[in-house]
Formats: sequence, C-alpha cells, structure tokens
Amino acid sequence: MEILDQTYLNELVIRSERGDSNAFAELFAAVWEGQYFYIYSMLTDHTEAESALQEVFSQALQRLPSLSRADLFLPWISRISFLYCRDRQEDTIGDERTEHPVSLSRFLNLPLTESQILIMTYIQNLPDERIAQVLNIRRLLLNRYRKDGLRHLKKEPETGNSIKRSDAVFPVNDNRSGRADYIDRLRMSKKPDAARLIRILERIFDSSGRKPNTVPMEALASYAVYRRERFSMQKGILWAGLIAFLFLPLLFLMPQVEVQGSGEGVRGLPVYTIEVRSVLPVGKVIAKLNAHSLPVYEAGAKEFTVEPTRNGTMTVSVELVNRQQARQTLPVENVDANGPELLGSEIGSDTFLMQVADAGIGVDYREVYAISASGTVIYPLETNEQAGEILFAYPEEDWDVYVPDHIGNTLHLAITLH
Repeated sequence: MEILDQTYLNELVIRSERGDSNAFAELFAAVWEGQYFYIYSMLTDHTEAESALQEVFSQALQRLPSLSRADLFLPWISRISFLYCRDRQEDTIGDERTEHPVSLSRFLNLPLTESQILIMTYIQNLPDERIAQVLNIRRLLLNRYRKDGLRHLKKEPETGNSIKRSDAVFPVNDNRSGRADYIDRLRMSKKPDAARLIRILERIFDSSGRKPNTVPMEALASYAVYRRERFSMQKGILWAGLIAFLFLPLLFLMPQVEVQGSGEGVRGLPVYTIEVRSVLPVGKVIAKLNAHSLPVYEAGAKEFTVEPTRNGTMTVSVELVNRQQARQTLPVENVDANGPELLGSEIGSDTFLMQVADAGIGVDYREVYAISASGTVIYPLETNEQAGEILFAYPEEDWDVYVPDHIGNTLHLAITLH
C-alpha cells in the first residue's frame, strides 16, 4: 500500500461530513484496503472481514460529525475497527490474546493516535510496518507517538487512580514478524474485487440513509490525487533524472481538448464532458461561462464534467503539468432560461388557488412563497405537484408571489386587492 496524501484525505473527510457522497466514496476507495487487512488480522476470515468492513465504514459515516479533527480519521476508524472486531470475538483478539499489566481502558484513555499505536503494538502484536501502513504514518513519527504514549502511562496523576511505573512495562511478542508474513501471504491471495467493493459501498450508503455516490467506483479507484510514492532521496533523484530525459520531447506537445454535451444531469442542467488527450498528466481544468467560473468535476482519467447554469459562451481551458495549455470555446444554448407560467387561478371564500406549469426542469414547489405589502412572508397552505396547484390563504392586503423552477428562473406575480 502506498503512502496517502494526508492533506487531500483531510479535505475528503471534511466534504464527507458536509454530506458529499462522492467525497466519502473517494475516501473509502483510498483507505479501504488498509482497514480490510487490519480487520482480517483480527478475524482471520475473509467473509467476516468483508462484513466487518461494511459495518465499520457504516458506523464511521454515521458518526463523522463526532470526529474532532479531520487528520485523526485513520486512527479514529481504526479504533472503530478494533472495538467492533473485539466485540465480535467476545473479548478475544485473534488467537493471540495475552494479558498485560495495563488494562485496555488505560490505553483507550490516551490521546487517540498514541492509544491506537499502543493497542496495535502491545495488544495486537502488529509489526511497525503494518501499523504505519494502516495509520498512514511514517516510522519515525510512529516511534515518537509510541514513546509519548508510554510516557503518559508512566506519569502518575496528582489525584485519582494512580498508575505505578511498573505497570507501564510491556512484553513485546517476538512472534510479530512471523504473524505479519502470514498475513502478507493471505493478502496476496485474496481480497475483495471491484464488484464486491461496489456492493459494499452501496450497502454502506443504504444503511446510513445517505444518497449514493454518482461517480463510478472504477473512476474513484483510478484517482491518483490521494497517493504519494515512497522514494528514498537517492532513488528519487535517479528516477527523476531518467524520467526527465525520456519525456523531454513530450514537454513540447500540446494537449487536445474536446468538449461536447453528454445529456442531462441530476439537477436538470445540461452536462458537458471535457475529454483531454495528452501524454502528460492534466494540471488543472478551468471552465467559465460569460467570464464567470463554473465548478469542474473529475469523472475519470483525463475526463471531466461541467454543468452550465445559463445560456451563453463557455470557455474551457486545460493546463498540463508542464504548463502547456489548450482552450476551446463553444456556445451554450440548451439551458432552461424560462420560468414557470401561470395557467389559471381560482378565488374561494378564504383561499386563493394558482395553477402553474414549467416546460423546462419543473417548478420547485418547496421554494414558493409570497411577501405581503407589510413585509410578511407567507407560505402556501399546500401544493399539488401532479396537478400543478398552489393553495394560499386569501390575502388581506397586496401580495407579491414568487414561483421558482429548480435552477432559479422565477415567475413573479403581483396580486392587488381593490
């Protein structure tokens, strides 16, 4: 497993907490493997490990708002994995449960990262290499956290339950390297394939009541933004020089950009696909409509999508990592630019009924409201989307009624009482 870009993972955690299902799916694609083999080291059964993986990420998705800091996500979800597997095994971790002078509760009361490292080291007997991979942490930093954790255990608090210094002496199991080799052999032989991972992710969103991701798992797995290669300085310099020599001619190749409409998106807006053909990686893609920036979404390797919100002229600019640029300009004419229409109205004894329709993406009945001459905001008594009806209480003064569609085009009606 590669070292992951922690800064990018932090952004995914923050976006996931805000309800972005695609961000959580990408987070799952980045870290599932480390958690899966950590879980397997405790349950030693692939079927149970897959089931536990689904449950652990379901719990993580539901409990994300309780996570205090995004950079603690990996030790936090590893803690969820540990406690879940511990409960499944009825307080027996794998088949190597040993007794230690310090109780598990003492470990759990430490700061999260220190606590999880000590649990993995002294209770689960995992080697440092495996701990570093699961927690995405370098060995030197791992050792520092472990020393800090041991020092905190040895420290006697001023009041309350004291911890004797002898309690912080832990026997390290010499069998850890053998157990790691055994786990490595199983890792090479079997792990969930792409189809099973897709089903696991679907069940995670279903059990949490969240909307599923819209970016395919295959595209998420191909993302390289959350990975960083692990090189020594000497090896990195050697490979960088060799790659620069081999790819020098490519620095002068211009990228080719093709932008075309690809149907209608989830919000009823037209979707344009941006396909970049180049040997070198894409650095950034910028889309502007009438000089205003539009959000660009990565849909796959060198493929992006954009949803213009109004008609006009759209300009797409692509820049490769070597700063070579290409640009394409095209007209956008298929965005719904018309608001809803009033078909008719009926006045009852104490109600006012409006009949409306929208030939584009439809009326947004949840955002219908009126403002009275005195500034009071009035909402409909009820709406009937199938019949296109909006029912208000009969106004006692002049009103302005606003009926929007799903992209902001609005029908404005002025109701004057005589």
